[in-house]
Amino acid sequence: MNFKKFSILLAAIALFVSTLACGSTAPAGVSNIYMANDAEGKNKTSTFAPTDVIYVFFDVNQVDNGSQFQVRWFALNVDGQDPNEAFLTTDYTYNGEPTIYAQIESTQGGFPAAQYKVEIYLAGAKVGEQQFSIQ
Repeated sequence: MNFKKFSILLAAIALFVSTLACGSTAPAGVSNIYMANDAEGKNKTSTFAPTDVIYVFFDVNQVDNGSQFQVRWFALNVDGQDPNEAFLTTDYTYNGEPTIYAQIESTQGGFPAAQYKVEIYLAGAKVGEQQFSIQ
């Protein structure tokens, strides 16, 4: 094997080993955001009944323990509700789980039929959102 091919092979091995040493190659933050109507996240959906408990799940990648997440819920077209103002905000301190979920449920007989969205923030910066509807 000539020197040039040997150098390329060594560089490739070094890159592979450094990738293994660093752990996950996913970018820092959140990924795989989805909605479900069960606490296990098995019944994925983006359409809910007015009386459903609504869950949002997301995977956490390369985030330090103690980091602050915030989940903000918005009604986009409900009379009397400003679509730019969250009607519910939940704060969460990260402690190592690979997947986090947040939930909402109506305490007044059901959510109005409308379009909604949930936004996820990490350390004050928006890192994801998911839209859903209630019918």
